Amino acid sequence: MELLQPSRSEARGKTRTLGAYYFFFFIAFGALYPMLPLFLRENGLSGQQIGIITGIGPVMTVLFQPIWGMIVDRWQAQRLVLYVTLPTAGVLALLYPQVGGYVMFLVLFAAMSTFHSSTIPIIDSISLRTVQQHGGDYGSLRLWGAIGFAVASMFAGRMADVTGLQAIFYIYAAAMFVCVLLTRSLPQESTRMEFQLLKGLGQLVRLPRFMVFLFGTFLIFGTIQANNSYYSIFFTAIGGNVAGVGLSFLIAAGSEAPVMKLAGRVISRTGLMWALVLSGLISALRWLFYGLEPAPMLVMSLLFVQGLSVGLFLPAAAQFVRDNTPTEIRVTALGIYSAIGNGLGSMAGTMVGGLLLDSVGIFGTYTVFGVASLVGVAAMFSLRFLPEKV
Repeated sequence: MELLQPSRSEARGKTRTLGAYYFFFFIAFGALYPMLPLFLRENGLSGQQIGIITGIGPVMTVLFQPIWGMIVDRWQAQRLVLYVTLPTAGVLALLYPQVGGYVMFLVLFAAMSTFHSSTIPIIDSISLRTVQQHGGDYGSLRLWGAIGFAVASMFAGRMADVTGLQAIFYIYAAAMFVCVLLTRSLPQESTRMEFQLLKGLGQLVRLPRFMVFLFGTFLIFGTIQANNSYYSIFFTAIGGNVAGVGLSFLIAAGSEAPVMKLAGRVISRTGLMWALVLSGLISALRWLFYGLEPAPMLVMSLLFVQGLSVGLFLPAAAQFVRDNTPTEIRVTALGIYSAIGNGLGSMAGTMVGGLLLDSVGIFGTYTVFGVASLVGVAAMFSLRFLPEKV
């Protein structure tokens, strides 16, 4: 027993560091993404321009996550990549309130997204390996990201009301610099991170189950990400204020944490496919409800359902990738999954959402989001008819 104790203590230290990393990294996102459309609209940009700017972030994610992954794989440079990319993103955020005009807003946000896109595949890979080696579950770590996002959304909303919307960039930058300080304490990978993009793609496209999952993720998580960009416009359109936007994200993102804590048990009872279907269906119904132009208090009273959708979807999706892809390309698969959900799906949702915002208004935009999510749910349901073996 004495021999086991140091290992347990070491495992607790690793999980605490990873939890803190998720917490502060998502503080940056929680401050920036919910309020950025309001900042851009306040600076005179159209719905289409807002959609392009918020959509350029996922484009950069798709383009650069594989590049960061290959750099990590080639030179075993997980920490070095984070030491370079995170402070660079923070400095660029500090420049954002100092510039003006659509082009500069677009260029700076693209650059910020390029550098912070390095983080999630690296941290997810370390987290999955850590829980495999020492026990626990990914959801218990990832819930700290939901807590960080929730806390930042509330705090940023109140700060924006008092000091102006430029405060969101200072909060983002501060959180990025905290992550830099935490990087030294991250667990070291004991084996190579196999991120072999071309080889991995060649194998993954021959896995019908994985490809159908990616299509469903593209639609379901793409609209979830788009909601992060357009909820502030939606909420103010139904009569809410900026502080209410922050409170909304606190309630919604905060509701993810307890669900993530219990996600492993739920998934073990329902199965991965049903967990993905349930979480996607809740999201679809939520967007359709928003399309009906509900009252602000009714919207806020139902925000807890985000925990049942996002809080269940993220752990279930990560486990699906782990269980349905070959070991030698698992990190590649995680990077591609992240690029599709956080990248292409978010890009499509935000860019199409911007066009819809100008043509059919915010409520029509959410109706389209709901229909798209239902198609994604159908894709997840079809997984039951596909062979499970990798």
